Amino acid sequence: MRVLPALLAALVLLLAGCGSGDDAAAPETATGPGDGTVEAPVETDEPPATEPPAGEAICSARDAGLTLPEQDLPAPVAEVRERLFTAATTCDYDTLEQLAREEEGFTYSFGEQGGSPAEYWRNLEENALGEPLYALATILTLPVTRREGGSFAWPSAYSERPTDADWQALVDGFLYTQAEVDDMRAQGTGYLGWRTAITPQGEWQFFTAGD
Repeated sequence: MRVLPALLAALVLLLAGCGSGDDAAAPETATGPGDGTVEAPVETDEPPATEPPAGEAICSARDAGLTLPEQDLPAPVAEVRERLFTAATTCDYDTLEQLAREEEGFTYSFGEQGGSPAEYWRNLEENALGEPLYALATILTLPVTRREGGSFAWPSAYSERPTDADWQALVDGFLYTQAEVDDMRAQGTGYLGWRTAITPQGEWQFFTAGD
């Protein structure tokens, strides 16, 4: 009879089909929208990149940790000194411009005059050409001196006869390095670094560096 051989053949084929798959189960993969494979995030020790707040002006004096010590000054001088320090440490160019404009003939550069003092300082800051706002805030924390004509000037190294202590204050205040101060003294021209002055009436006269 042909029935038994036929049944045996069918049984062999059935058993062969059941054993044709792989022994290991295929790993499952999660899919997202569009049936794309979802990859696990890559772990890293690096902190996420951050950007400064939009529109925040570049300011070398911001977060410098400076504090303004009390000094024996006339009230108008003390008031303007404090306003200048606050404006410098908060990068308030508008207030600096206002205070500069209150004094006719205010000097901010020996090579450029007639423009905007605040824009001049902003250009130095934003183009890494200098740190005038840090310099202004720092010198206002250093000892004060009196100039010819009675103005109050900072730092005290800008006196006619600066002492060793006056020069050392520039280093201790992190305005200049010891090597830079030694070079200034060796030139014999006096202090020509960043300096500023306020009249006894509270008028901001200049803020500049160089000769």
